[in-house]
Amino acid sequence: MDLMQKLFGTQRAITMVVVSLMFAIAFPAYFSVMGGMVEVMDGGSSGASGNWQVNFTTTVSEISDSAMLSDGETNEWTYELDRSNLGDDEMIAFVNITVSCNDNDDGPIFTDSVDAETDMSGVEGGFEDDAGSGNCNGDAVDFSYSVTPEWSGAPYMVEDVSKGDILAKWDDGGNGTGEWLCSVTLEVNSDPNPLFADDDEEVTVTWTVTTYTVEITALE
Repeated sequence: MDLMQKLFGTQRAITMVVVSLMFAIAFPAYFSVMGGMVEVMDGGSSGASGNWQVNFTTTVSEISDSAMLSDGETNEWTYELDRSNLGDDEMIAFVNITVSCNDNDDGPIFTDSVDAETDMSGVEGGFEDDAGSGNCNGDAVDFSYSVTPEWSGAPYMVEDVSKGDILAKWDDGGNGTGEWLCSVTLEVNSDPNPLFADDDEEVTVTWTVTTYTVEITALE
């Protein structure tokens, strides 16, 4: 019996060949359709456009450090903001640096003051150094750095864009990580009366880091 007779010599053999051909045709088409459905449902990796509700979960963290400074003394404070300190998919929105001191022992006339400046050379993102001065009546100097432009934390709806485009818009690009440095010099304005004179002050530097995660929900 030759090969053709073996393949098509009986009704059962013919049926098996027909069923095999149907599977060979149907399965690739099935997986092709299902693959397209998965891409549409995912909406991000495929770049498929859609209508979305975008929300943000915001976290605010504060890190403070203090030191006693005498007249004319300068101290440097450093905060290392590393990506490993952040959660999965967590982005940096803002970093604020506040220098505070409270001269409450000389009276309102003789108030100590501080000169503060930042060094941004160790921070990713090309931020500029800044400087400021203020009296020791609480918060003396404040520096604010926007890491992700346009971010406000407000929810919104958007149409005809891909999920990937939304995530790219709110990606901080690795900016804001690195060594945040702030140096402070104290200037003592002491009461000439030795009973009320002081020659030092406690200075505190606080880094306030605002981070967020993006939540994207498809609109029906």
